[in-house]
Amino acid sequence: MSFTSAADMIYAFRFLKLLTTSWDDTDAYKLGVIDGNGKVLKKPTTREEKNSYTIFIKLVFNIKRLLEKVPGGKTRLASYAAALFLIKEHTGMSEKRLAEMLEKFGYTMDDTNLQESWIINEEQLLPGRYKLIKDVASLETGEVIGRRGTYVSVIENCMPTDTIFNAHIYKVKHVNTHQMLYVSVGDIVR
Repeated sequence: MSFTSAADMIYAFRFLKLLTTSWDDTDAYKLGVIDGNGKVLKKPTTREEKNSYTIFIKLVFNIKRLLEKVPGGKTRLASYAAALFLIKEHTGMSEKRLAEMLEKFGYTMDDTNLQESWIINEEQLLPGRYKLIKDVASLETGEVIGRRGTYVSVIENCMPTDTIFNAHIYKVKHVNTHQMLYVSVGDIVR
């Protein structure tokens, strides 16, 4: 992979991470540059404020605000684990290579919050209904289908479709739309 391709991949990771981060978890919010809806409250003046609202971050925030204007769009797009899984699937890149690239550009596995918060029957997702605690995108379109607070179902014990940085990825059915979604254990509660 060339340097340009690697840099593009890192920007894709950063883009996804910023897009899937709630407003109040961003540095710009914590420093009072934006409010809880991403609206600019003041022009950044200090170095720290300027670093929290760079041109790249401003671009991502503008896209995020535009997406939120779509009916029902005030949602978190997808879990970071699922987003990384989709990048892995699209590029064919190994998990090890993804980890190396993330770490090379200053990300650690702790930054990605991919560790599962609970284990279900070792690695199987047990049958039943699970409530989404994050918004989850469609496998086909990337559009948010599984809204936070809605339910997904598992009819029989579900083995992971794949893993990304030790986080199991499961294919489940969204109860309202009957569409298939990828989730990690960190996206659902029993």
